[in-house]
Amino acid sequence: MRSLLYITYYWPPSGGPGVQRSLKFTKYLPLFGYIPSVITVDPKWAYYPLLDPSLEKEIPSYIKVYKTKTREPFRFYQATTSQDKLPKPGFAGEGKPGFFQVLARTLRGNLFIPDPRKGWNKFLITQALECIKLDAPAAIITSSPPHSTQLAGLKLKQLTKIPWIADLRDPWTDIYYYNEFRHLPWVKRKDAQLELSVLENADAIIVVSPSIKKLFLSKSTKISQDKIHVIPNGFDDEDFNCVSNQPKNEYFTITYTGTLSSAYNIDALIHALKLFKEIHPNAKIRIRFIGKISPEILQSLKDNGLENLLSLVDYLPHSEAITHMMRADVLLLAIPQINENKGILTGKLFEYMATGNPILGIGPPDGDVSKILDETHSGKMFDYDKQNEVFSFLSHQYELWHNGSKIRKLSPEVEKYSRKALTAELAQIIDQLLSQ
Repeated sequence: MRSLLYITYYWPPSGGPGVQRSLKFTKYLPLFGYIPSVITVDPKWAYYPLLDPSLEKEIPSYIKVYKTKTREPFRFYQATTSQDKLPKPGFAGEGKPGFFQVLARTLRGNLFIPDPRKGWNKFLITQALECIKLDAPAAIITSSPPHSTQLAGLKLKQLTKIPWIADLRDPWTDIYYYNEFRHLPWVKRKDAQLELSVLENADAIIVVSPSIKKLFLSKSTKISQDKIHVIPNGFDDEDFNCVSNQPKNEYFTITYTGTLSSAYNIDALIHALKLFKEIHPNAKIRIRFIGKISPEILQSLKDNGLENLLSLVDYLPHSEAITHMMRADVLLLAIPQINENKGILTGKLFEYMATGNPILGIGPPDGDVSKILDETHSGKMFDYDKQNEVFSFLSHQYELWHNGSKIRKLSPEVEKYSRKALTAELAQIIDQLLSQ
């Protein structure tokens, strides 16, 4: 067994897909010859947009976890406001920003480069150097966002010469809400320089989709094709084994889990449901949103007469969210309607696929998600204006449900997206890096 140092801000009791990725990698790495030690932020000092304390039960007992202090502006914000008013990922649930929200975003974008959590770096670097003396890790892995964590990885490589792998779960200066921060031109240039320093100096880079790999490759001729590896998010078989078969729902249930900000255009679904309701006024349909939904989308649902179909549930522990996924008759997947959205590969896709339930996607029909849906026969992606096609899809699924002939289908192609299989790919990257 060889030692690894894994650095991530998001770790239980934080919730969200970033936590899942780090938790599952560290869970399965020992199967492939690597024992990780984790450096994360102490929850007493952290700011987490989402909480899921139930995930703490999944941390393997053999993993050493080091928790440090941090110094960041969210701590002060948190002390003066309630949890439900703290910023959410992608600004979901905030609606159209008012003057003070615009001011806060502008200050955040121009005073904290690349992000407000860069105050953690001093603490994590100190802890990392102590761990390196103790365990002599074969490699260091840094997971982001926050992308400031990658700057700590760069510093550790410079100080120790230990091979460094940067796992970038999201784009950096190309994230879909980047312009919301209203960076000054020189700030935007500085942020791009920091991004480039990471991309050019990391020994290996991991991204979640082929389109993000292409995006990063376009930023510098110094970055080789074989330096960037695609390891998407996935699903853990063990999370689904404990969920028994569910009885038929009383209502045909369309379920969405996670964040749904105003950048997500689901008008095709809204108009398809409105038409379906007009044609079948007595149809028993429910659309359930679990997580945060923007006020604009919620208002659009109400304006189109769908209020009595809605079931709104706040963020749930991961295990409960999976139960709702399993019970769904259709799972809704939405991709933001923004530039460069073809490479967005949301983590919920893979857990959706693991349920075997049909997935209704709204987003770019030639994007990475659409390719995976087609490859695994897990569902269909529809463009933002294809309400008639969405209507036909829903009508077919409703008929199967109504007749009791719906069958959960899990394609064999889905298995390669299991967390265990994906961790094997990560271990192979580490093996190759250490053999050079």
